[in-house]
Amino acid sequence: MNRLQFYFKAQTAHGLHSPSIYTLYCEVLNPYLKRELTYSQLKEALTHRYADCNIVEIQSYMDITKIPQNTILLFEKPHSQEKVWNELHSNESVIQTVDLFDLGLLFFKPVCPKQHFYLRKMA
Repeated sequence: MNRLQFYFKAQTAHGLHSPSIYTLYCEVLNPYLKRELTYSQLKEALTHRYADCNIVEIQSYMDITKIPQNTILLFEKPHSQEKVWNELHSNESVIQTVDLFDLGLLFFKPVCPKQHFYLRKMA
């Protein structure tokens, strides 16, 4: 998927039906997309917000069958490795994904319904 296709598929906070993703978007992800937060600050904010979760960065394919519940994977530039990204987010143990085009988040939180979100910067 190229950036233009992503832009038309992605949404902002308007229309998000998941309260947890809405709050995450408004407080952390949108400031990151607007470059008000650095990548390091994003990781710190996620670590603080999800204190009960492990935050793990990945660069390429990994066997996620061994990933424990309450883990969040950060996958930089998922669309440069489209096949890997599709395999990861379609795995049944991945509960929610957030696609920011340049960064993908994969949630292994069993209390949430399986959903995929495509989010872009809100003005």
